[in-house]
Amino acid sequence: MKQLFHFFAPCPRGLEGVLAQELAELKADGIKATDGGVGFSGSMQTMMRVNLHSRIASRVLWKLVEKPYRCEDDLYRLARDLEWPDLFALENTIKVGVTAVRAPIKSPEFVALRIKDGLCDRFRLKTGSRPSVDTQEPDMRIQLYLTDRMASIYLDTSGEALFKRGYRREAGDAPLRENLAAGVLALTGWQPGQAFYDPMCGSGTFLIEAAQKARNIAPGMRRSFAFQQFKMFDAAGWDKLRIEAKARENSDAFALFGSDVSSTALAHAQANLEAAGVADT
Repeated sequence: MKQLFHFFAPCPRGLEGVLAQELAELKADGIKATDGGVGFSGSMQTMMRVNLHSRIASRVLWKLVEKPYRCEDDLYRLARDLEWPDLFALENTIKVGVTAVRAPIKSPEFVALRIKDGLCDRFRLKTGSRPSVDTQEPDMRIQLYLTDRMASIYLDTSGEALFKRGYRREAGDAPLRENLAAGVLALTGWQPGQAFYDPMCGSGTFLIEAAQKARNIAPGMRRSFAFQQFKMFDAAGWDKLRIEAKARENSDAFALFGSDVSSTALAHAQANLEAAGVADT
């Protein structure tokens, strides 16, 4: 039997239900929606599939540990006792984030520092050295989630947020995030083959998300992910997922329409449609 791991996929609030449906279609197990996201379980293959195909999730976080705690020293030990060197290389840069809900801590920044210290001490114990911190573009993002009693440490498998599909070339003053647009489309119940018109299309986000759904283009096909740097990364399995996704794409023409009062916005939309490979849809 394949080993099961536990994951959490955050998403824009209000989209938890449609994300849960999407995860079921992607063959995830143990699906449980909560405020701000959906928990699920599965193999590493499941995790890679969700990263590649999810149109609604913001990230895919891998839960490494969950335990009760009472103070910052408990959190340090929680991080120190994880076998980080088995997960990623010393050369990978790191960043620690903290989300606390009614947690008895004085400073999230100090807690993040303690988690970082625990991680680095584990690396020193195993390798004699420690990874570097990069707060701007880290290779590995570690996320601590605290409630009043429980602490959970997650490793981000996505890297850049999943709404960054890799196709946006131009944007207006307030660009709509791609996963929010995909979630709204899911909430409407729209399906390829039905009429589609966006009268305020801006830089074309709704049009592109609808076109990629109609053409069955996986939203993660044009980008890389943090899990590709994990030590247990299954390169052959990843190549197989991408090949299967590419084979399911179609080149059918669909009647999708958009308009805008701004000629600049329309120029941005056209550039983005071309970059996404769906200008002929």
